[in-house]
Amino acid sequence: MSTAPDDVRYASVDAVLTAATDSDPSSAQQWERDRAKRRAAAATETWINQTGKAFHEVRVGNPSDPRTWPVFDVHDAISWSPATVILDEQPLPIDAAQSDAVEVRDGRDSWDDITSEEGDEWTLDYRRKRLRIHRRRFSRKPWDNPNTRFCRLTYRYGPIDEDVTITDGLVENVPNDVAEAVAARAAMRLTLDDNAQRGVPDNGQQTSRGSKRAALKEEWEETVADYTGFSTL
Repeated sequence: MSTAPDDVRYASVDAVLTAATDSDPSSAQQWERDRAKRRAAAATETWINQTGKAFHEVRVGNPSDPRTWPVFDVHDAISWSPATVILDEQPLPIDAAQSDAVEVRDGRDSWDDITSEEGDEWTLDYRRKRLRIHRRRFSRKPWDNPNTRFCRLTYRYGPIDEDVTITDGLVENVPNDVAEAVAARAAMRLTLDDNAQRGVPDNGQQTSRGSKRAALKEEWEETVADYTGFSTL
């Protein structure tokens, strides 16, 4: 599970309110701005989970709770060839000082920490997201499949060698198309929250709320497809 501060946002409150109402966001009341901020944070989390593309540092697994770490099976743990695991995200360099960890199971529920042994016990192709662990495991008990729950880890992913500026929860180095898509997703949720019966202005024309939500949804899904290569349309 990826974790990040709850209030991190890839779209500003003003952008969300503008996308939702096409009106001047400065006229919004404080409760409306607070609601837009929450929706922007939720849309940001959805973006990260659906695309795996983060523009700030995101943690996979809680270092203090190994139960939250992703656990990986492998195909042939008893082979002399290294066991290979493909990560979902492109990780930042593994660093024990940053609470990253790589562990290999050495018993029913016991784990050996090999984080500090990069190059000897394990290697990671950071660009291809391919982790290789140079360790064999044998079945010591009838119930112990050496391929099952072979390793687990907690790591970070996000921009590499880039300065990230976050102001009041807003990440400022986000590409414009991503910021607009996140604003559209948050605005779509706002229109669902709003029980008003009137239509929402769109380019000077009065349109149905359903049409507005459909346009926002399309903008979101097209951008997600651009970054993942998979269309949900």
